[in-house]
Amino acid sequence: MFKNALLLIFTFLLIFSSLVSAETYTVSRVIDGDSIELSNGEQVRYIGIDTPEFHNGVPDPYAQEAYEINKKLVEGKEVRLELDVQKRDKYNRILAYVYVDDLFVNAYLIENGYAQILTIPPDVTYQDLFLSLERKARENKAGLWGLEKPSPKTDDLSQFPYIGNKNTMKFHHSWCPSVDEMNPKNKVYFSSRERAIEAGYIPCKRCHP
Repeated sequence: MFKNALLLIFTFLLIFSSLVSAETYTVSRVIDGDSIELSNGEQVRYIGIDTPEFHNGVPDPYAQEAYEINKKLVEGKEVRLELDVQKRDKYNRILAYVYVDDLFVNAYLIENGYAQILTIPPDVTYQDLFLSLERKARENKAGLWGLEKPSPKTDDLSQFPYIGNKNTMKFHHSWCPSVDEMNPKNKVYFSSRERAIEAGYIPCKRCHP
């Protein structure tokens, strides 16, 4: 009986150790501020955040800074992946919260102004944390939040400074050029950025609301 118990414990430890190791991978390269490639060829998209992008090699404001800090944090290092409800996106990339030792990379990028929150249900485990960190970054004008933005064209919408598009499910500053291009029937008005996100809308990449 004692031998059987030891065997069961040993078997459990083997299974547990294999599960733990299966969550740890080496990052072979950084693609941009919020996506990486692992040494096994799999690509990973960070959950809950969005960084400025490159368009045919031309960076949006703060895209280069986001890329460089992500590279510094994870490239060539062992990372641990934490999954949420949805395991992959439409491009077959793994969706994950990424850790290097005790550093929560997704949260770090938001807190220091390299990324903004992008909550896409059902992956909402850290939504409240990310909202809190983004408020702090905005208040401190950290990173991309310190970039000078154009002044609003009008104050008619002062109570509803964010406008969503029901067709694209994106939301914008009221002065964003995309709002002028929007069909009036598709406009949805929000009093705060948080309300737009809670309603399932994602931020515009032109005006970065």
